[in-house]
Amino acid sequence: MLRLLLPKSILICLRDSLGILHPEHANEEHIKASLEWLKFAQDKSTDGGVSAWYSLSTEWMPSYIETTGYIISTFLQCSKYFNDQDLKKRAIKMGDFLIDMQNKDGSFRRQVLSVTNDTEPIIFDTGQDILGLTDLYQQTKTKKYLTSAVKAADFLCSVQEKDGSWIKFEYGGKPRSYETRTAWALLKVYKLTNKIKYKNFGVKNLDWSGKNQLTNGWIKYNELPFPNPSQPLVHTISYAIEGFLWSGILLNDKKYIKIAQKSADQILNYLNNNNYIPGTFNKNWKSSDRYTCLTGNAQISLVWLELYKITKNIKYLEASKKVNSYLKRTQDISTNDLNIRGGLKGSFPIYGDILKFSGYCRMAYLNWAVKFFIDSLIAENMIKKEKQL
Repeated sequence: MLRLLLPKSILICLRDSLGILHPEHANEEHIKASLEWLKFAQDKSTDGGVSAWYSLSTEWMPSYIETTGYIISTFLQCSKYFNDQDLKKRAIKMGDFLIDMQNKDGSFRRQVLSVTNDTEPIIFDTGQDILGLTDLYQQTKTKKYLTSAVKAADFLCSVQEKDGSWIKFEYGGKPRSYETRTAWALLKVYKLTNKIKYKNFGVKNLDWSGKNQLTNGWIKYNELPFPNPSQPLVHTISYAIEGFLWSGILLNDKKYIKIAQKSADQILNYLNNNNYIPGTFNKNWKSSDRYTCLTGNAQISLVWLELYKITKNIKYLEASKKVNSYLKRTQDISTNDLNIRGGLKGSFPIYGDILKFSGYCRMAYLNWAVKFFIDSLIAENMIKKEKQL
């Protein structure tokens, strides 16, 4: 199989090494191509979840429980945007898959049974599944999705440290600031149940994470454990920023929005000065990377669009449009290869930084990269629509 894939891999690597990008089309064309790729990825799994990625060497992976959780939210949004009931049906299928993957204690397995019998969870993954389940309940009013989300929220509260962090069942066994997205998940359960417990635990984590922000906007403890890069990826930095931003909006608390803005501004400044967002940053917001993390690009672009809506500062809209345009040009929506058409690479170039032998999910097209890309393009289109009214 590897021998059959090799010519395609070489061609893609060669194009990327030469900086050859694809033609840019209207946002909706890229959104629709992205949705088709995600549907294809879901169909590649027989359990209702979404395949984690398509690798040029190993092809399609099994369903990824974590990212299936928040892809639900994207499918529900796009179902309304395009008036497409099939997307809603697929989101329901994903929700039922999550319930099947839920442990008795309320947590979610980190991997499907075909990969491992180990049912030990990861804190972050459980939080991301709550995000999808709460949105699914809001749209369907089907009680089992809220029941599952509440059960998961109770698990998260039961294992949280006194200072608001999570260590037990944490990736790498160390507290992570990007769990602000898990705090946001608890807050969403609070809004649906009106139980103050979930708000208190969510805010406790936000406050712990907020203490990790330095005066220059850097947020400590965002790196992933080995074999990931030693410096935090823009992907996980953006996770932390997102958690603060969406939580601040949900609670109508400017304190958390300002924390998010302070960090997001540093990435925007780097983009303006370098015309590029590197794969990772150090605590001084510097990087020597020769690749970019496309997932992180899409995430921070969405953050900037939300900050534009809040502040009306045009710099956020301009930066987001610039990044979205770049992302569109890295996406191939014309190839006949359904494994690739509408997909988004983990790194660009796809092999990452070849001199440092590093990168983010190299040689693969990721379902979560496509999810955040769709979210950002939808948000950009909604702003355009509002400006025309």
